[in-house]
Amino acid sequence: MPAAPVRPGCVAPTLQPMRAVMFDMSDPEFPASLAEIPEPELPGPSWARVEVTTGGICGSDLHLFAHNTGPSPTLASIGTFPFVLGHETAGRVVEAGVNSAVAVGTRVVIDPCIPCLPRGIDPPCANCARGWTSSCLNLDSRIVSSGRSLGYTMDLGGGWAEGVLAHDSMLHPMPDAIEDSGASLYEPVSIACHGLMRAMPIDGEPVLIVGAGIIGLASLAALRGLFPRCPVTVLARHRHQGEAAIACGVDHVVYSDPDNEHWEELASLSGARVVGRKRHQMLMGGFPFVIEAVGSPASVTEALRAVAHRGSVLLLGAAGISEVDLTPIWYKEAALVGSIDHTVDAHSSPGLAGAPDRHSVDRALDVLAAGLLPHAAVVTHEFGLEDYREAIGTAIDRNTSHAIKVVFRP
Repeated sequence: MPAAPVRPGCVAPTLQPMRAVMFDMSDPEFPASLAEIPEPELPGPSWARVEVTTGGICGSDLHLFAHNTGPSPTLASIGTFPFVLGHETAGRVVEAGVNSAVAVGTRVVIDPCIPCLPRGIDPPCANCARGWTSSCLNLDSRIVSSGRSLGYTMDLGGGWAEGVLAHDSMLHPMPDAIEDSGASLYEPVSIACHGLMRAMPIDGEPVLIVGAGIIGLASLAALRGLFPRCPVTVLARHRHQGEAAIACGVDHVVYSDPDNEHWEELASLSGARVVGRKRHQMLMGGFPFVIEAVGSPASVTEALRAVAHRGSVLLLGAAGISEVDLTPIWYKEAALVGSIDHTVDAHSSPGLAGAPDRHSVDRALDVLAAGLLPHAAVVTHEFGLEDYREAIGTAIDRNTSHAIKVVFRP
C-alpha cells in the first residue's frame, strides 16, 4: 500500500526500522520480546504518525503475563497474534496525511480503539451510528488493522514502541499543563470517565472504590472532577497505594484485612451493619455506588457485597471467567454495569468538563490538567524499551517494588 500524501511543506520521513515490544511467545520463559520491525506506512490521508514519548503499562496488559483475573476466551477471535503491545500512548505528531487536521509537532494522546471511521467502513455499524464507538461491531473486521485496537495489532505500532499510527479521529491534542511523564495517565482516567457516564453516581452520595491501583486512583480523580461533592472511600491492599490515594484527595482509606476486619470499618463509614461469617461477610446497607477497579474474583465479590440495596456496581477491572458471589445482585436488587474503552458520552456531570456530548479522553485531559491525578504521586517507575522485562516484573510485583504506574519512555 503506498504511503499517504502529506501536507504541502511537510516532508514525509524516510521509513526506518523501529523498536517495539511484541507479544509473540518466541521465548518459552517470557511471552514478549523486543523486536525491530518495519515502520508502518500511513494507511490513508487522514492518518498521522506519532513519535511515542510515553507508553503506559496497563493492568489489562499485565493480565497477559500474570494471569490473575481469569481468562476472557470470548475475546480471542477479535485479536491478532503476534501483536505490538501498548495502548496508553502519548507522543508528538511527526508526519500528517494531506487530510489530517492535526499539525506536525502537536503533542497528542491517542484513543486506541479502531472503530468504523478509522477503518473507512461506510455506512458505519449500528453502534457507531449511535455514537457508541467503544462498542463498534466491526472491531474484528481486520480492515486497515488486524487488531481491535492499538496495543493489539501488528499493523500500526503501539505504545510500547518508538512510533505508532493513528487516524485523526483517534488523536486528542494535549493541554500544555500536562507533562510528558504523566501524559499516559489520560487512558485510565478516560476509562473511568466513560464508565461514570455509563452509570452515574448521585452527586453528594458516598462512593466506594474497591482497589487502589491505577484504575482505582484514576476513578478517584475522575470522581473528584466530575462529581466533586461525592465523598469517596478507597479500599486498598497496600500502604503505598493508600498513600497515593491520600495524595489524590481521597476522603477515607480502608485497608483490606486478611481476617476481614475491614468490613466493620466499611460499615461504619456507610452507616451499614455487617452480616455473614468469616470469609462471607456482607454489608446490610452499604454504599450506593461502588467501582470495582481490580478485576479479580475476590474484588468483584467484595464490590457486590459492599453495595447498598438498589445501588450500582461499575465494573472497570476487566474481569474474565471467574467464580464470584452473585447473591447481592438479586438479594439487594443491585445493578452490575460494564464499561470498556473510550467514546463520546451524551451525558453531563455537575463538575469539571460536565458538558454533554464530550469525548471521555477530552474529559480525562481536563481532569489531568486540573492536577487531580498528580503524576508525581502515581507514576512510580520509568523504563526504556530495552528494559521491558524489568518493567513488566516491576509492575506485577507491587509488594516489593511499590509500583503504581509503570511507563515506558521510548
